[in-house]
Amino acid sequence: MFEYCKDFQDVKNNLQSELKLLKMKGYHILTKKHPITQEYDIDKIVIKSKDTATNRLVFTLGLHGIEGYVGHASLITFFHELLPSISDKTEIVILHGLNPFGMANFRRSNENNVDLNRNFSTNNFTSENLGFELVSSFFSPKKYKSVKTANLSFYTSLVGLIGKHGIKTLKEATLLGQKSAKDSIYYSGTSFEKTTTFVLDELPRIFEDVKQVVWIDLHTGYGPRYQMSIVNSKYEKTTTKEMIENIKYSRILGLNADDFYDVDGDMIEMIYQVHQERKSKCALFATCFEYGTLGEETKKTISSLKAMVFENSNYFKEQNEQFKAYAINLIKEQFLPSEELWRVKAEQDFLVATKGIMKYYKI
Repeated sequence: MFEYCKDFQDVKNNLQSELKLLKMKGYHILTKKHPITQEYDIDKIVIKSKDTATNRLVFTLGLHGIEGYVGHASLITFFHELLPSISDKTEIVILHGLNPFGMANFRRSNENNVDLNRNFSTNNFTSENLGFELVSSFFSPKKYKSVKTANLSFYTSLVGLIGKHGIKTLKEATLLGQKSAKDSIYYSGTSFEKTTTFVLDELPRIFEDVKQVVWIDLHTGYGPRYQMSIVNSKYEKTTTKEMIENIKYSRILGLNADDFYDVDGDMIEMIYQVHQERKSKCALFATCFEYGTLGEETKKTISSLKAMVFENSNYFKEQNEQFKAYAINLIKEQFLPSEELWRVKAEQDFLVATKGIMKYYKI
């Protein structure tokens, strides 16, 4: 069962303790910190292969800050359950806490309120989100008198927006990323953030000197509750059907309009693009693990949106203590569910999916 650290410092302490134990077991581990702000940094961890490396397994977590707690729990499970069976020819690279500010403050966005998974733009931030422009006032941070008035305002406004613009417009407004409102959700920014630049700088080293790179990026939020989804890139050539048969995992999606939502600025898509542009010789499989939390039903989707809107208002506007506690609880339950059954199933899904990938790609 996944166990969460209580805060970001606890995550850091736990990570160092686990790495110390691995070193005592004989693993050759290199670590380096990359500063993002004066207070926060990203940990890069390399677990060297026992023999000359032909494979490189990469884990990234915390790109959406608060989601990094489940990502960290996944990593610890990997250390305990799967690392002993890794091939002697596989080197492991971990980019831990890609959005350290978000992890420390239980936010998805970074210190500039940028959604980092909308910041890896492949078209120089030229994408437009016309849907957001139509409904932007709905997402503007607001000060609320109470939880009751906040909910009344949210649902009344939501019904009005859907009636006027339709659900499709609202969905696009919230998921495609936007660059016009710096204090709103899904803000993509207009240039690369420090984390984005760090990852892009790491890519040439990750693609060098091996025959194969397998990359797993860990997220929470999307999909049915009690079910982790493997979300593949639109550049992945292996079909979803073939992938399900080979990996032996039931829920594998492709990043397209039928399965998921297509966005500019997605990290995995940028990884594939850089791989192609550099004409890298190594084979690449990069994917995203998405642990479903609230669920996909309309009611749950609305609850998810409310959690995002209220957390953002809580961050940008001074609120009363009752609303603060309410908003924080909503966002935590959306991205790191407290239910034991959920945590048990999430760990089971992680193990099945990761074992399947390791076996199929012979790493």
